[in-house]
Amino acid sequence: MAKIVFKINGKPYEADGKFSPDVSLNDYIRTVAELRGTKAMCHEGGCGACIVAVRASVPPTNEVKLFSVNSCLVSVLSCHGWEVTTVEGIGSKMTSYHDIQSRLANFNGTQCGYCTPGWVMNMYSVYEAKRKSLTMKDVENSFASNICRCTGYRPIADAFKTFANNLDKDLMNKLIDLEDLADVKCCRKKCCRNCFHKNKNEDRKELNDSFKACELKTDEDWCVIENSDNKMIVVDCGITKWYKTYTLDDVFKVICKNSEYKLIAGNTGQGIYHVTDYPSTLIDIFNVVELRTHTIDVNLIIGAGMPLADMMELFLVTSQTNEDFGYLKVLYDHMDLVAHMPVRNIGTIGGNLFLKYLNNEFQSDLFLLFETVGAMITIAEGVSAMKVMSFTDFLKTDMKRKLIVNVMLPPLSSNIKLKTYKIMPRSQNAHAIVNAGFLFKFKANSKLLEQANVVYGSISPKFNHATKTEAILAGKDPFTNEILQIAIKSLSAEINPEEAPPEPSAAFRKMLAIALYYKAILSLCPDDRVDPKLKSGGEAIKRHTSRGTQIFDTDKSIWPLNQPIPKLEGLVQCSGEAIFANDLPTQPNEVFAAFVTADVTPGSVIGDFDTTEAFKLEGVIAFYTAKDIPGLNSFAATSCILIDVNEEILCSNQIKFYGDPVGIIVADREKTANKAAKLVKITYKYISNNKPLLKIEDVLISPDKNKRVVNNRTVHPKEVGNDVKYVINGEYKMESQHHFYMEPQTCIVRPTEDGLEVISSTQWLDLTNAAIAQCLNMPTNSIQVLVRRVGGAYGGKITRSCQIACAAALVTHHLGKTCRFILPLQTNMSIVGKRLPTTSSYEVGVNTEGVIQYLKNVIYQDNGCSSNETIAPITVTHFFNCYDPRRWYVEANSVTTDTPSNTWCRAPSSTEGVAMIENIMEKIAHITGKDSLHVRSVNMTTEDNPLPDLIEHLKKDSDYDERIKEVKEFNNKNRWRKRALKLMPMNYELFYIGPYNSLVSIYHADGSVAITHGGIEMGQGINTKVAQVCAYTLGIPLEKISVKPSSSFTSPNAMATGASVGSECVSFATMKACEIILERLAPVREKMDNPSWDDLVQNAYTLGVDLQACYMYSSKDDVKSYDVYGVCALEVEVDILTGNHDIRRVDLLEDTGRSLSPKIDVAQIEGAFVMGLGYWTSEKVIYDPESGKLLTDRTWTYKPPGIKDIPADFRVYFRRNYNNPFGVLKSKASGEPALCLASVLTHALREAVRAARLEAGYDDQWFDLLNPCTVENIFMAVDHKLEHFILK
Repeated sequence: MAKIVFKINGKPYEADGKFSPDVSLNDYIRTVAELRGTKAMCHEGGCGACIVAVRASVPPTNEVKLFSVNSCLVSVLSCHGWEVTTVEGIGSKMTSYHDIQSRLANFNGTQCGYCTPGWVMNMYSVYEAKRKSLTMKDVENSFASNICRCTGYRPIADAFKTFANNLDKDLMNKLIDLEDLADVKCCRKKCCRNCFHKNKNEDRKELNDSFKACELKTDEDWCVIENSDNKMIVVDCGITKWYKTYTLDDVFKVICKNSEYKLIAGNTGQGIYHVTDYPSTLIDIFNVVELRTHTIDVNLIIGAGMPLADMMELFLVTSQTNEDFGYLKVLYDHMDLVAHMPVRNIGTIGGNLFLKYLNNEFQSDLFLLFETVGAMITIAEGVSAMKVMSFTDFLKTDMKRKLIVNVMLPPLSSNIKLKTYKIMPRSQNAHAIVNAGFLFKFKANSKLLEQANVVYGSISPKFNHATKTEAILAGKDPFTNEILQIAIKSLSAEINPEEAPPEPSAAFRKMLAIALYYKAILSLCPDDRVDPKLKSGGEAIKRHTSRGTQIFDTDKSIWPLNQPIPKLEGLVQCSGEAIFANDLPTQPNEVFAAFVTADVTPGSVIGDFDTTEAFKLEGVIAFYTAKDIPGLNSFAATSCILIDVNEEILCSNQIKFYGDPVGIIVADREKTANKAAKLVKITYKYISNNKPLLKIEDVLISPDKNKRVVNNRTVHPKEVGNDVKYVINGEYKMESQHHFYMEPQTCIVRPTEDGLEVISSTQWLDLTNAAIAQCLNMPTNSIQVLVRRVGGAYGGKITRSCQIACAAALVTHHLGKTCRFILPLQTNMSIVGKRLPTTSSYEVGVNTEGVIQYLKNVIYQDNGCSSNETIAPITVTHFFNCYDPRRWYVEANSVTTDTPSNTWCRAPSSTEGVAMIENIMEKIAHITGKDSLHVRSVNMTTEDNPLPDLIEHLKKDSDYDERIKEVKEFNNKNRWRKRALKLMPMNYELFYIGPYNSLVSIYHADGSVAITHGGIEMGQGINTKVAQVCAYTLGIPLEKISVKPSSSFTSPNAMATGASVGSECVSFATMKACEIILERLAPVREKMDNPSWDDLVQNAYTLGVDLQACYMYSSKDDVKSYDVYGVCALEVEVDILTGNHDIRRVDLLEDTGRSLSPKIDVAQIEGAFVMGLGYWTSEKVIYDPESGKLLTDRTWTYKPPGIKDIPADFRVYFRRNYNNPFGVLKSKASGEPALCLASVLTHALREAVRAARLEAGYDDQWFDLLNPCTVENIFMAVDHKLEHFILK
């Protein structure tokens, strides 16, 4: 039988007909090779968790190259001849750690660690490919492929930039310091080899060359492709056949014999249009030699099988060596914004263009570029039957049994000017909102145009050329105000975008398309023909390579407490050795489960199920509904605190929201279960025709308002001022946010001799325990919940994870087999609740100084379909922020909508509360004409408030006053680029929750210590802080301590880890447990002469002293609530003609008390702030208003910030010389407060837009910049008029 052969980490593997085409390289690595370091999250190439390195010989030269790929996109049958390297293959504790791994750990570039292997392997590929030519800019530009929700990216970027050839002095010094600090316990074992991070003899000047000692050893002679005769390989998979072809003749032989087929090269289109049903014939053309060549006769002819990365390199080289093709540098720069490196490494020219052919709405940048420069395309229906045609004709051609062979790019003379643009919702790895290409061919020695190409994408499926405008421009001088206005008005008439939710509105895309034409004219216009003030509008914002500064005090006298060390788990996270829930090795006879969802209008009523089609799939085992639940059909155990009402595991009657889980399908493969789930047909007793109530405003105008709105808290004023000079009112809306944790909702349940073992990705042991026991009608003590770590959570795995855990437990209960339940991203985003949308309706009376005389604020918060996790009362508390609320009336209400039950999301209540009052302060300042800092100052509470001093400190540290002048000067010189600098304070009222326990065990054999506790490590560094507190309290080295997984057996009844206090409370419990042990050891110590720790422990053991102690923190302990203070200054630059922005600098001062672990707290601050930036800008949740279906349910449509969306200059300061008298060991929490400060960005963006509006001649009236401040909302707030677009 023919088979595909390849290597993984040097070990030979093979794939034959047992593996269907939908088995990805990621599936194979994790479940066949059992290398669980490589992760999976989105399964569409949008997150980077799955990245591995590949070494393969590639045609036409058979040069061996190393490149990164998304293993989730690549079929394992595509891997013939590949040498795959995973994160385990470059370094581990059994061998030695690679410098990439050790430096990332030492720079504290991990938090939850789930995304880390993908980052490491992408960096490995980048470094191996560029070596000594790698620059800091290259590094930062190479990670569009990777998302990290935890860190805020800055430490990752810093760590990887240390491999650049132009490493700056600050980073070099930090690298040297951290290499020295790496002696602190990191490996968690006694190394038998020399790890790089511990190699004291290494020459500092040769750090970057140290790779050679641990590079992957490969057999240079091993390469199937090189050594084979390149005969076509046919793998018979039963239903399908896979043809590995090497020549065009191979391809056409297969095509001629099969009417249903699919051509596959990189398969990266799977990331855009998901394919689950394959035709009977699959033809792998990745190594077809004729499709990989390039030649230059008159034209540059490029094979359609050339990967985009190779094409870009060809563009760059050719543009530098052939002046007729100098324009290719423009195409290269544009392509740098397309997808990301792992996709471009295997995604091909032909694949991209054929995707456009099949889906005309696809925003193909490649199609746009080729069409703009007048390229041609060659189509073949046989080896010698080829036809050259235009790209527009290509879209109309019947491609049955035809193949794209090449594209032909023409030489362009010097009298041609070219400009292209791609406007995206974030800086990288996003499809175009609008993309555009403009080519102007001038008559010889003339200012007049011979020809103009005006090409757009993202307008409508059939619109590519602005042909009428092109005709008008012929024979005209485009660089005059008259012709500019004629062209713009023609475009306005000609461009009519179609609405295509969740894409931005047609009105925005139309005006943006026009603005891009104007932008191109500004860019290409000779300097002497354009007002210098307008010229900068023609270019994209030039972002500087990011940098970060962290300033904090540390007291060496109390180390390891307060010592700035990286996370203890950092190295095992960087090597893929850190274990997450789904990393449990394959179990005998294990099964996989998936939810069957009711994709129907809310209010519909379930009738019955038809599983016939689902069970036709090989491997489908069982199907369960609510009737199969032996106990209570609820994953919300009301016996636990904070849980008020039951929530169904599986809907039993009336559908609450579109996508409500109604059944569970079970199969022998994860993909089979997910596919089968979509084949189950649901019949309904009743299908609702009512329009779903999806938003707060829908409910407030509905007949059901009184049933759906509940008042949760009302605060009445204690006094009222009588000096009202201005009455200000308005409405402020904040939308939702998906948690976007990198590790999916996951649970594995195994049967045991006395019950169930539950390995869950949850923040709450106790609720998971109680909910499973309740739904299965089993004793709680028969269920053990285990959590080693969670791959990101942010509140989304406190209660919502229990639904998945209960479902998995139900399957194991019925089948007696291990069940894995991994929620696919689209299901996860659709059925799991998010941040609560919030609306504020306010009225404020102030005097001439802006002092509030009275304030009335009515708040509505969207709970979704359940009243669990109502946060409205706490939102009121945070709304007070740092201000005097005695004259305030605040009413907080919760609203029930037809959406999934919303839940806690990082800094719940506080984010919304602070944002509301700070928006009001900004509006007061605008109406009264006072400086916003003055307005804040006169309204602040005066009692025990350090914020005025902290504001002055930050103004000084950030050079605030001088930079305000610089911003004004910049704005005066630039019409279409505006900057703004804003400062905002925060008072975050923190309160404790509990209980949390900690069990400390000391081993007499060597005095080592093991801790297990009721908290959950999910990236916040709880284990590192606990270990530091333990080492400090016991007076022993940190290396003596190991923190074990959390378990419901050793930590029963533990509270959810959240609200920023988990680390503190568990640290407190650990300290108390250690003090109990010390008290027991004291009599033994007194009888010994200054004993060592080991001797003391051994002697105590022989005397029968109990060396284990447990303590539970509860509200009865003497730990008081406190306030966390913060101040943030943010400077932004906005491209007024596109709505894009760049955060130039952030200075963030936070009061951390005496930090338990400064590096951990810096990481928490940065990560929280960047998550907040995403909430206020690029992360928009959109539902279909008619059905209630979530439209932003994947990485293609939902965009968290990337590495180039963070502040270019990010400076974090801890409050100096302050110890918290109320916190644990004088510390303060850091996990959430900084997210609240991120709303300062909305003020800066609004101020920048205001500057543009003023210059456009608008009155200085308050305008609302809608949240989130997307590219669309920023652009539309400017209120562009066609007549504004001029040259002089």
